[in-house]
Amino acid sequence: MKSTLSMRFRVQSVSGTSSMTTTELEIISPSMRSSDKKYTGSQNAQELMKALDADYNKGHAKTEVSLSHKGNGTETESYSSNLTISEIDARYPRAEWLQLLLERGIIIGSFYEYASTLLQRHALALLEDNPNLWESGVLDIPPTDDWKTYKAAYINKLVEIERTKVEIESTIERSKEQVEHAKVRIEHAKVQIEHAKVQIEHSKKNLEHARKQIEDTQAALEHRKEPTPPQEPN
Repeated sequence: MKSTLSMRFRVQSVSGTSSMTTTELEIISPSMRSSDKKYTGSQNAQELMKALDADYNKGHAKTEVSLSHKGNGTETESYSSNLTISEIDARYPRAEWLQLLLERGIIIGSFYEYASTLLQRHALALLEDNPNLWESGVLDIPPTDDWKTYKAAYINKLVEIERTKVEIESTIERSKEQVEHAKVRIEHAKVQIEHAKVQIEHSKKNLEHARKQIEDTQAALEHRKEPTPPQEPN
């Protein structure tokens, strides 16, 4: 059964003259249920493709990409493309693309991450086919009339986004661990409190017993102090 894998990016840029431009990029592709499938193998292109290509080929026959770009006082410009797997593989070979990003430090640990990494090629193809976009500096990348320069900057941004995501996920995991440790400490503290309560109750009973003994002793002493009545003569 198929669902949809969708990635959306929204970038707002403000220039020195306070004019704002907004760019929205969306990548939509049919996705197999295996999007939750984990990958624990080696981080190299061939091993990844061997493990995940079959599912990817079944679920991503065609991918739609749309991009809208709007500046202050201008109409929204819209762009779209819907390349097939064979078309995108011809333009950006799968193994080369994967290896390039892996060498830059991207880690792929699931089918979803594998598919997302490959789908980025579709966005790159749309940009390459519309030079006016990279010449105007969309996606917060400095404008240039040289495609290789823009492509390198786009890949740098992908790597930066991925590193930020990994850092956020690591922070979340550390926070979860800290919460779990705190829970353990709280439970330990609860046990100590209950133990202290038992000790307090035991001490109260000991004190009550000691108080009773003192009262009994005082009563005995008072009794001894009482004068002995005189004996009558025989």
